[in-house]
Amino acid sequence: MKNTLLCSLLSLYALALAAQPTENPVQWTFVADVASEGEAELTFKAAISPGWYLYAQFIGDEGPIPTSIVFEDAEGMELLGPAVEEGHKVEGMDDLFGIYITKFKDEAVFRQRIKRSKELKAISGYIEFMVCDDEKCLPPSKLEFNFFFE
Repeated sequence: MKNTLLCSLLSLYALALAAQPTENPVQWTFVADVASEGEAELTFKAAISPGWYLYAQFIGDEGPIPTSIVFEDAEGMELLGPAVEEGHKVEGMDDLFGIYITKFKDEAVFRQRIKRSKELKAISGYIEFMVCDDEKCLPPSKLEFNFFFE
């Protein structure tokens, strides 16, 4: 009887832990705009919860994981320069990492211009990013994206 009760309590505890919401302080949206014949602009927009920071793309190797956009190989696609980043930048000494850093609060937008062939109907890949608040960091995340063209 004790073993049955103990198993039941452990099962309920495991279910309660599984039902806990995971911390997800960044919501992403992805939009493709056809800029001209054969070119497009891919936009990766991050809405960042208050108190959290998303790290920029170009921050060096000695700190947090920088935001990076990774495209799967797609025949008929060419990147036109690096992704441009915009948003509410915060630059300076980071207390958690002890180095000078660039990060975003509230919102970050990354724009990548591409050249594509008419035959290319989809582009996929993932965006890797890391977020921290003033006390802790969440493990780096990878979020898949897909862009479709007519």
